Amino acid sequence: MRYLFYGTISLVVIFIVLTSLNYNGFGIIVSLFEWTTRFILPWIALYWFIHLVKSKKV
Repeated sequence: MRYLFYGTISLVVIFIVLTSLNYNGFGIIVSLFEWTTRFILPWIALYWFIHLVKSKKV
């Protein structure tokens, strides 16, 4: 729960800073989420799938 709070506060601070610097903060945050789901989450899923397969083999 604490990490969710820190993550939310971090996103709000990043959004405020980017908006104050005349950047499209919402667009940048959305593109970061898109990049994360496209490139990082499949590797995490593959990691846990390999652990599942190894635990079922033994």
